[in-house]
Amino acid sequence: MFKESQLHQEFLDLEKAMRVLDMQLADALHRIRHGTSADLVEKAKQDEKLLLGELDRLMTRMRAIEGQLLQIQKTATRH
Repeated sequence: MFKESQLHQEFLDLEKAMRVLDMQLADALHRIRHGTSADLVEKAKQDEKLLLGELDRLMTRMRAIEGQLLQIQKTATRH
């Protein structure tokens, strides 16, 4: 049960981080669409690329946690 609660907590932490990333991505997209100079738009595009990479990593970890939790639940129902 300890591992399960650790995984649940990590999942909740990742959900919070995902919300922050979503806001940062929205900001980058806004700067891309409404940038006042080519330099600012290029910086926003670079920010977007980095944020998407981080979001991909975060979501991959979330899926892994979900899989682990399913395995724990499966094992618990067999006993």
